Amino acid sequence: MRITSKNLDETVKLNRQIENEIQRHLKFTHRFLAKYDIQSPEKLALQILKDNYLIQIPIPDSDWGGAIRELPNGKKIPVINTFQPRLYQYFIYWHEIYHLTEEFSNSHEISTEFDLTERKADYFASQMLISKDLYNYFFALKQTEFIDKVAICMDTFKAPYKAILIQLYESAIEYENKRLQEIIKTNFDLSLSIESWEKLFKKLSLDENLVKPSFKVDFGLLKYEVNQVDTSDDRAYIETKEFINALEQKYLQVKGKLESGEL
Repeated sequence: MRITSKNLDETVKLNRQIENEIQRHLKFTHRFLAKYDIQSPEKLALQILKDNYLIQIPIPDSDWGGAIRELPNGKKIPVINTFQPRLYQYFIYWHEIYHLTEEFSNSHEISTEFDLTERKADYFASQMLISKDLYNYFFALKQTEFIDKVAICMDTFKAPYKAILIQLYESAIEYENKRLQEIIKTNFDLSLSIESWEKLFKKLSLDENLVKPSFKVDFGLLKYEVNQVDTSDDRAYIETKEFINALEQKYLQVKGKLESGEL
């Protein structure tokens, strides 16, 4: 379900319905993360995905952020679309981690409703990235323009535009701030180009790389492991290695075309 100003209230209601389940999943996840000594949420998420054979490739599709692909042997491989701006990639990191871990958590409930499952993953991702102090942080900012304050929050919490607004809207409801609710709804469907976001971030002395795609091509552990064996008579192994190498070359070409403006 694409979230817009028209279904924002419905989204908030869904968040309330799944909040207890997601909080249980968060507790499980924090226990799972104890073995990592990484403080940055986005870097922590990236390392978790890398440990699970992450594939990063630029797919020229602005509506596709990532997925979990299951191999014939049952292993689940996360795929992240590096055509997306980095802030969105960070959000998708945690979204996919939810899918990777939901079957191991006691909070997992099987759902046949696709939108609800995806909402759970999105809500989990926002909770991993955005502090509960967002509301107070937002109002402590000295800037007067709404979009400027939101951009600073995006930079601080490393979260995309709508994720910030949804959590801010939830807090506005909690604090009965009708004015802020109206402002959020008015600006919720704002669609800026990458160039416009970059210009805004530069104006505010923020990290403009966050609103740009990385176009990264990386097959990580998957490529490393298939290249560890120099010789093998196993046909399946040989075909897998050839497939991965060919796929890497394909997306390196895509990356080149994206960076040169051909795509």
